[in-house]
Amino acid sequence: MVVAGAVLLVLGGAGCAGNGPDPVGGAPVLAPGAPGDPASPASEEQLAAAVEDAGHNDADVEYVLAMITHHEQALEMTELVPDRARDEGVRSLAERIEAAQRPEIELMEGWLETYVDDTELQRHCGGHEGGSHHHGDGGDDCAGHGHSDMPGMATPEQMAALEDASGEEFDALFVELMVTHHEGGISMAEDVLADGNHPQVLGMANDLITDQRVEIGRLESVLDD
Repeated sequence: MVVAGAVLLVLGGAGCAGNGPDPVGGAPVLAPGAPGDPASPASEEQLAAAVEDAGHNDADVEYVLAMITHHEQALEMTELVPDRARDEGVRSLAERIEAAQRPEIELMEGWLETYVDDTELQRHCGGHEGGSHHHGDGGDDCAGHGHSDMPGMATPEQMAALEDASGEEFDALFVELMVTHHEGGISMAEDVLADGNHPQVLGMANDLITDQRVEIGRLESVLDD
């Protein structure tokens, strides 16, 4: 984790910007200078080299595969909102969640395409169940972790209850399940920050923790407004 930590300091928020190590807004990404010299903004070449040198490990791949499946269930939940929710705050939050997580799925799928070859991907797919993730032109199916392996995932029974609910009952159950879902996602992200190595994955995990903590606060307060 020493290499990963050093590279993450260089890259900052690089994980948010598609498949490349392009930093997003805010303060410039700094490259450390020689001892005693001030740090200077990192060039695109330095950022790309840092990502290349860091490499990825099993924890990175496992996290990305699992989080794709985790996000997919969140989208299944938000898709139920338009026909069932009564509270406008719940509707608005569901739209926010969907708008955030669809691009995140695409970003994670892009990371797999860029850094994980078919042989490695299939090694991680053994014994997993859940959503199918296609890799490369070969169209190989790679299923994410089974729901029971991931913190915060709603059970089939809970999803059925959510689908059957409407009005205030739906709103309350949606908030309850989504808070639990987000808490599970944060737990998964914290694990990969401890065990992962690739700076883009670490950046994505760090952003997820920040964003979903904010969303949990909004979810917990929405029905009190």
